[in-house]
Amino acid sequence: MGQTRKVITVDIQEYSRVICSAILSPATFLTREIKDIFDSKRFKELEKRLVDSLDPILRYEQECLSDAITGNPCRLAEFLEAPPLAVRVSNGVDQPDSQLTELMNNALENLRKTGLLDSPDTTVTRYFGGIYFSYRQAIHLDCLLAAAASIKEAHRRDTFTAAVLSTASSIVNTVGKQFAQPLRPRNKSGEIKANLAKIVQKDRSINSVDVFCLWLEKYSNLKPAIKNPVVLRKDYLEALQDENLSFSVVYADPPYTRDHYSRFYHVLETMCLRDNPIISRVTIAGKTMASRGVYREERYQSPFCIRSAAPEAFRSLFEHISERGIPLVLSYSPHESGDGTHPRVVSTKQILELANQYFDKVEVVAIDGSTHNFLNSNELKLKARAHAELIVKCYA
Repeated sequence: MGQTRKVITVDIQEYSRVICSAILSPATFLTREIKDIFDSKRFKELEKRLVDSLDPILRYEQECLSDAITGNPCRLAEFLEAPPLAVRVSNGVDQPDSQLTELMNNALENLRKTGLLDSPDTTVTRYFGGIYFSYRQAIHLDCLLAAAASIKEAHRRDTFTAAVLSTASSIVNTVGKQFAQPLRPRNKSGEIKANLAKIVQKDRSINSVDVFCLWLEKYSNLKPAIKNPVVLRKDYLEALQDENLSFSVVYADPPYTRDHYSRFYHVLETMCLRDNPIISRVTIAGKTMASRGVYREERYQSPFCIRSAAPEAFRSLFEHISERGIPLVLSYSPHESGDGTHPRVVSTKQILELANQYFDKVEVVAIDGSTHNFLNSNELKLKARAHAELIVKCYA
């Protein structure tokens, strides 16, 4: 689309804005430029300070993995279950005395002494090290994000940052390669999973800098969109009400279920913001603790994912677009009873009824040959639906 007409993208999340910017207005980075960044004093000094501060933990993590590979996974399981450094600072942790607890406390003291305890240069290390990434990978991601922040030109900074985000998505050590929930090293009966060492080693042995270079090359080779694309971090209604923005057609792809998408991308959002978010808390068996996923407390909650708010969200979407007198192309995924998918917050029937209240003509097109796979937890087999996507065309 960006090769034939002007594109305006709108999303409330910063990570989405960054990636859209990199796709539509990619910057080219020469091999020499990348080498200069890695050889820069700022990059090398930050890497050294982080490695020196966390050296005992880096060694301990490797020891835990080596033990697990040789048949003793107990320390690795403890390591994976341990709260990250940020939780120990902001939420407090009731942890028994152990070698790992001592190493974590020493690392916090080292970061405090070097002025990095609350620094944006250590966001990934403090919040997601040991949980989603190895500590060495987290350190490299922090160094790459710091390098991105030093780039003055906005579109070049976005391209560089997008490559870091894609790197994080490639190396993250979770089931399904998403950020909704970290690995659980034990099964429901409390036994350590038999393949734990293999799963951990596969992702945590990846060199994050090498992966980053590949992603930066991919983004650099993208063809820029024409006619100066606009990439906005805004609420969809705010954009539709902005008289300075002109649209000829709107394509909308809202979430379908009660699962808030921000839960699956919160790590990428924090990586972009490089802030010190308050971590949400949960109460389990009467005990309140930091969320295991280390979710941001103010994580965005989409009205399209809330059963009581979703109908009004769709109504507002339809109303503001119809007032502009332009067509809407809406992407929506249907739900069929027994197909293994989550029920939709708003049914296809409800959406069509609402759309017909605001548009003169509404058409529904099923995308043939497009299937989404879902894991059936009862049969442990993948099931597929022939029509994974519906396109609703609304004409004013």
